[in-house]
Amino acid sequence: MTATLSLLKLSQEQVREKILHTWSSAEKSWVIPIHIGPLNLSISKIEWFLFIGVAVTFLFLFFGSRALRNRPGAYQVLVEETYGFGRRMLGGQIGPEGMKWFPYTLSIFVLLLVLNLIALIPNTYPVTSNLSFTGALAILTFILTQYEGVKRHGLREYLKSWVPEGSGKLMAPALWFLHLIQEFTKPLTLAMRLYANIIAGHLIIFVFLSFILYYGIYFAVVSVPLAVVFYAFEIFVAVIQAYIFAILTQVYIELAIYGEG
Repeated sequence: MTATLSLLKLSQEQVREKILHTWSSAEKSWVIPIHIGPLNLSISKIEWFLFIGVAVTFLFLFFGSRALRNRPGAYQVLVEETYGFGRRMLGGQIGPEGMKWFPYTLSIFVLLLVLNLIALIPNTYPVTSNLSFTGALAILTFILTQYEGVKRHGLREYLKSWVPEGSGKLMAPALWFLHLIQEFTKPLTLAMRLYANIIAGHLIIFVFLSFILYYGIYFAVVSVPLAVVFYAFEIFVAVIQAYIFAILTQVYIELAIYGEG
């Protein structure tokens, strides 16, 4: 949007279009049409930046784990610190058996962090501001959580673990039903939290810059410094939101392992 700045003032409708341009144009940009029968599998700007994020994450973790030397360089130190962060801050939140899932949640953390940081580069696309993407990741968390719970306890015992021990016979069905609702709201809140925080951050920056389009170039004295401040804050948001998604995924899985009753 910064490329469109001009001395001309725009109408409110034109400013709105400029603010939402990143999202409205993504499905029509960089398109490689792929149609298989009725299925539209075309690749657009959204998928391209998802592929880039996945490739960067894979290369960082894969080659970092295979290029270990006795005298580590900066790259090896970064990879080792990331691995150590995963062991200390993600795995084993409730018990040691949860450690086996920290490679997965660490991969999720690195992927989301890479996607969030790429989105801060002008003219890219914020993949984590796409509800379809965050929803798919959250559904995967839900599936893995239920799988681990049933695998650990068996279906009957796992469902019984949703009711706290000592609950009366009258309260038990209500508590079980409330827990059932909670299980389905977990992926919903996971997806919405990441989506809302990332899209809100980008919109705030665009809104500040759009003041120049609406009020004129002289308003840049106010709007540009504010946009820079929020841009720096978005780096913090990129890290913290990636961590929140990963740590909650880890906790949900470990709760299923150890039972919540």
